[in-house]
Amino acid sequence: MLIPNERAAPAPVGPKILGELWFGASHNLPRFLTAVPHRGPVRRDAAWEHDREQGDDAMNRDRRDNGRVICNLTISADGYSAGLNQTEERPFGDDGGDGWADKLHAWYSESSEENREEIDQILAAKAFIMGRNMFGPVRGEWDRPWIGWWGDNPPYHAPVFVLTHHAREPQPMEGGTTFHFVTDGIESALTRAREAAGDGDVAIMGGATTINQYLAAGLIDELRLHIVPLTLGAGTRLFEGVPPLKLEQVKSHSASLVTHVTYRVLS
Repeated sequence: MLIPNERAAPAPVGPKILGELWFGASHNLPRFLTAVPHRGPVRRDAAWEHDREQGDDAMNRDRRDNGRVICNLTISADGYSAGLNQTEERPFGDDGGDGWADKLHAWYSESSEENREEIDQILAAKAFIMGRNMFGPVRGEWDRPWIGWWGDNPPYHAPVFVLTHHAREPQPMEGGTTFHFVTDGIESALTRAREAAGDGDVAIMGGATTINQYLAAGLIDELRLHIVPLTLGAGTRLFEGVPPLKLEQVKSHSASLVTHVTYRVLS
C-alpha cells in the first residue's frame, strides 16, 4: 500500500519525513507496506456462519492449507492512491500535498496511536510481493547497484518477491529479508510467495497497478482500505481495469484522519 505508484520513479530517500516513513529511514514510525495469503475453499456450515461474525479472528480460523492473500492501500475519498504528474522528485504527483503523500498518509505519521491496530497489521505477513517500481527507481536492465529503499536491514524480515521483466540474482539483506526477482508473472510470484509463507499470510504490497492486477486475476482474499478525507480528481486509481467485484465488509474503524474498511473478496 504505501509506496510510490507503479508508473512513477520514486526519488532517492532524503530528509523528507514521508520518504523516511515510507522507505524506512530514521523515524521511529511504521514503515508501511503489506497484504496476505489464500484461504482455500470457503466453509458454508453453521460454524462458518458463527465465525464470520467474529471479523479478523474468524478469517484466521477459516484458513486451510494456506494463509490469506491480503493487500493494504491508502486512497483518497475518490479512490486515488496518487495524483497526476508523478516524477522522481514527487512520487505521488499532484497529491494535494508535497508530492510525497504527506496528506494521504498523515493518518499514521500524525496519529499513529489512534490507528495502532491497523498499523500493527502491516508487515505481519510471512512473505511479500511488490512491483519493481516500488522496489526502486531503476528502469530497464539492472545497470546500476540498487538494494531497495530501506537500507541494509529492510523492515520485512521475510522473503520479498519483486515483479520485473529483467532477471537478477536474489539480493539477501540483514534481518532475514531476501529480495527475489520474478520475471514470469504475478501468478508465479504468488506461487513462490505461498511456498515461502507456508501457512502464513502473503502480502501484496503494491503499488496500485500491481494490486489491480491481482484483483483482476481474482487472487486477493482480503482488501484493507484506508480512506482519507480528501479528493484528488485524477491520477492512479484503485480498481482501474478491474472487473466488478462482490465484496463482504468485515470491519470498519473511523479515526480522525482516516476511515479503515476491511473487505473479504468473494468474487
